Amino acid sequence: MVFTCTIQFADCFILLALLHQRIIAISVKRHCVYTKRMNAFMKKPGEDGVNQQEGLNGAGAKAAGGDVARRPVPILPQTVLEGIGNVEQAISKQTLWFKTWYEQAVCCRDVSSFRIEKVEDIPLGAWYAGSESAPFRNNPGFLTLGEKLQEIVSEVQVFVAETDAGGPHPVDEYGQFMNSLLDLNSQIQHLQNDAWRGLTKMDPLTGVRNRHDMMLDLDHERERSRRTEDPCVVAMVDLDFFKSLNDTHGHIVGDQVLRHVAQLLAEQLRPYDRIYRYGGEEFLLCLPNTDQDTAQRVLNRLREKIARSTIVSHGVDGDGNKSEGVSITASFGAAELDTVEHVVKTIERADMALYDVKQSGRNAVKVWNGVSEASQ
Repeated sequence: MVFTCTIQFADCFILLALLHQRIIAISVKRHCVYTKRMNAFMKKPGEDGVNQQEGLNGAGAKAAGGDVARRPVPILPQTVLEGIGNVEQAISKQTLWFKTWYEQAVCCRDVSSFRIEKVEDIPLGAWYAGSESAPFRNNPGFLTLGEKLQEIVSEVQVFVAETDAGGPHPVDEYGQFMNSLLDLNSQIQHLQNDAWRGLTKMDPLTGVRNRHDMMLDLDHERERSRRTEDPCVVAMVDLDFFKSLNDTHGHIVGDQVLRHVAQLLAEQLRPYDRIYRYGGEEFLLCLPNTDQDTAQRVLNRLREKIARSTIVSHGVDGDGNKSEGVSITASFGAAELDTVEHVVKTIERADMALYDVKQSGRNAVKVWNGVSEASQ
């Protein structure tokens, strides 16, 4: 009986090691491919164009050891890559921990080094509760990972208590522990895979979504709005006189302004609102469960926030002088998502409203009402 249990756990550990090696191999390959793409992009700072990638949005999560529920905010691609590297290091340390636990606690019944009290007492739990896990906290699966880690800790605590009591360990406990390990590895792989997929849909400069899945997302929202009869508003955001800012302060400052505005939008909007880098200095916002009057108030609040903020710059102006803090304003055009016509029609209406704002002096909000001033 004991021999069978030991073999089962040994098989579990071998499987864990193989899964770890596979995760590392896949991650290294993806990292090489993505780094090449990032380097190619970063050679052209300030270039106006559609960039390839997606903000890792989703529900907030509670890390072990306390409440750290957070509003999803843009996470830059380099931060995601660093996060993937950090979790791989944590997996390596956790694998070594399991190996030592098997050799000492299971084979020799020496549990003196394994009296853990909380999730942070194991390597992967320390990563989970620390700042290095931040790039994954927007993912809904992050909370599930915390639950799996707690299961592992609870099962180790039971094993230690039974060893201290001098009693045998039921066979079912080994099978349950093996299943917990497999679930843990599966959850980690899901997080890493989501991170890699997110990188392909993320704007490399700002960290918000790009146009990769924008039309598909908007079409899904249109169908949801049609079924529920809940209104949804699509808004176009254009940074005023951005080309002039680039010419005056340089592209580095322009990039900082774009990142600042993207961060501000994400901080002010709800977790399920969506932000896309539409191109150049334009963003597109999708605001579910929002009528036109509410959208007018929300967008005006965003406009005022942008106008009042100062971006601390680190670039140089056209004369070679160091740039100080700069400010910018934004124009907003919005339209309620049409549940009958194609989403392109809604975007066109929002764009017409934006055009009217720019023709009328900028730094304002207009919701399309069926008539464009340009046609009058």
